[in-house]
Amino acid sequence: MYILPREVLRITLKRVQPPTALKNPILIATAALAIATLARLVLDPLLKTYGPYLFFAIAVVIAALYAGKWAGIATILLSIPICDYLFIEPRHTWFIHDAPADSIMLALFGVLGGLTTLIIDKLHGSRKRLEQSLLDLQRTESQLEMIDANVPEAIFTAGEAGLAEHLNSFFGKYTGRDLHTLIGAGWLDWIHPDDRDSLLLELSSRQKETEQFEIVIRLRRSDGMYRAFKCHAMRKQFPDENTTTWFGVCSDIQNEKALTEALESRTQELGRLNESLERFAYAASHDLQEPLRTIGAMTELFLSRNRADLDSDSSEILASVVKGADRMKRLIRDIMELARTVNSVTENAVDVDMRAIAESAIANLRQAINESGSSIDVDALPTIRANESAMLRLFQNLIANAIKYRSERHPEVHISAVLRNDEYVFSIRDNGIGIDPQYRDKIFEPFRRLHGHSQYEGSGLGLATCRRIIRALNGRIWVESNPGEGSTFFFTIPKRISEDFTPLTSANALHATSQQELA
Repeated sequence: MYILPREVLRITLKRVQPPTALKNPILIATAALAIATLARLVLDPLLKTYGPYLFFAIAVVIAALYAGKWAGIATILLSIPICDYLFIEPRHTWFIHDAPADSIMLALFGVLGGLTTLIIDKLHGSRKRLEQSLLDLQRTESQLEMIDANVPEAIFTAGEAGLAEHLNSFFGKYTGRDLHTLIGAGWLDWIHPDDRDSLLLELSSRQKETEQFEIVIRLRRSDGMYRAFKCHAMRKQFPDENTTTWFGVCSDIQNEKALTEALESRTQELGRLNESLERFAYAASHDLQEPLRTIGAMTELFLSRNRADLDSDSSEILASVVKGADRMKRLIRDIMELARTVNSVTENAVDVDMRAIAESAIANLRQAINESGSSIDVDALPTIRANESAMLRLFQNLIANAIKYRSERHPEVHISAVLRNDEYVFSIRDNGIGIDPQYRDKIFEPFRRLHGHSQYEGSGLGLATCRRIIRALNGRIWVESNPGEGSTFFFTIPKRISEDFTPLTSANALHATSQQELA
């Protein structure tokens, strides 16, 4: 019958451990000394003066072994006078009458007995520590067996040839087979044939001591269906062995894989719909411009020719029509700009000097700046890789907002950028009317206006366009503001965008926008 080494150790430790009732040091010392004295007296006619210390040395060992160092020391201290009085010539006398050689032997007996007692005591300590280690080992093994039996993952150990050395109970439950039939090469039959060679190649080709790998394989279930598992394995070679062992765990990712595939399919479908919607919005907006232009022009012509014949109410109505047509033209223009934002940002990308772009935006807004008495300062700005026109629209929209939503003070706008955590953080700060914190996120939504047309003109698409531009560059945009204290608009662009920038398609941009809104 095969017995594990730890079981042999446990039995051995149990055998050498004395009963609890015999652990009284005084009792053990007295008993050992009495037995040694009686044995020596019985054998005295035969031994005479030979070996007076032998039986007492045995008594010291027995006392120390069964009752500890204090019993051994007590036995030594009592053995010396008894041995001297009863068995060393001249007998029945004390130490002062002993020959020098006998005195030296008594002293040597005491020293050797003490050393022996200390050695035995150390062995006792080692035995106790070994017992505790055995208990800890058994507890750890029990915990590992519990985990191995109940963890909902496939755990295995295998050699370089792919032969399984250990499989946890999950394999048995999953395949419906006895684990003994899967050990060795048996488990390979349950791996999809198209994945088996890839796994064996990974197991045999890795050479580094702690090398790891991940691979997705398909495992056949008891009903014959295959499910996808993501396996992570680590290579380990033990010092006393020449073979390599792989320790691995495989997680069922079939549901996650199906969900990912469905999400990708849905994202592609939404991307196609979004592109169609963008094309429709652009085409519809473009086609609506001509009728609106005609309506506005004809209304203005009618007003100019018949103003003298119209009453004030009619003139006011026709003027409203002209204003509405102009507002509709601006709205259509903004819709067209929003529709082509994502593609335009990622098309014809070049190295763009952001300071030069900011200055161009300021030049385009010169009339509004002069009329409002605005002061605009621009710090040094970095160069990024993007579409120049898109960057111009971005700055022009943000600067125009700072001028439009001004307070009674002369507008002051400051544009700057800093490098932070591998991304450039741009800021456009103004001293305008500010924004209530509850609307900080809503103002970036299309057609979201916080003020009526009578207060501020606009379509409500400027900031939505800015957000789409920044998200197409894998950046973020937000505002920090309080009413009456001005606003600071921030947006980020990755520092290494010139090297590792991956343009977003309409589908990817839509997916990224959804993910950021969820975050």
